Amino acid sequence: MIILLLWSFHMNLYKFFNKLTILIFFITFLLVSSSHTENNNKFNQLGINEATNVLIEYASMSCVHCANFHNNELPKIKLNLIDNGKLRFIYKDFPLDRPAMFASMVAHCFSDDQYFEVLSALYRNQKKWVSASENSGNFYNAIFDILKIHGITLDKIIECVDDKSNVNKKKWDSILASRLEGQNMGVNSTPSFFLNGKKIEEPMNYELLIKLIK
Repeated sequence: MIILLLWSFHMNLYKFFNKLTILIFFITFLLVSSSHTENNNKFNQLGINEATNVLIEYASMSCVHCANFHNNELPKIKLNLIDNGKLRFIYKDFPLDRPAMFASMVAHCFSDDQYFEVLSALYRNQKKWVSASENSGNFYNAIFDILKIHGITLDKIIECVDDKSNVNKKKWDSILASRLEGQNMGVNSTPSFFLNGKKIEEPMNYELLIKLIK
């Protein structure tokens, strides 16, 4: 009788811990998945998810008109529309040439919270690194001079554009996937903008956006 009671107690305890283990695993999975999704969805975005308007830009880092938008229009848009919750901005890579691809790779090597700071720095100093891009050594040094204030080393920059490594291959593929996504949506030049799912054919600026948003 005692043996049967002990056996029953043992089996019930086993079932309890088995269920507890499954529950802990499930909760952990949800937390990790949620965190991963949040990071993936937000590193290239400005603004809150609840914003009533969404502006998507497909841009090439070497594109002069993209630089003009980021240097002159985006700061006004951020101050007056993004920061007050009216607009969410999503940046998507659409590299038109190898220097743009390399610059995008470097930007993706930084932490999520530095991403837009790095984009801004590269667009502000676009002429400097684009003009140096014919020689890889000069290109790396130009990028380093621009971004060293953000805590990156020259060796790290060289490593960032080495598409032979597994980690970098994922970044490389992600950028190419972003370009393919844009092509499928009818993007054939940069910058291209979509406001609330509709492609904007006019040159994007703050004044136009004020007229178009809900």
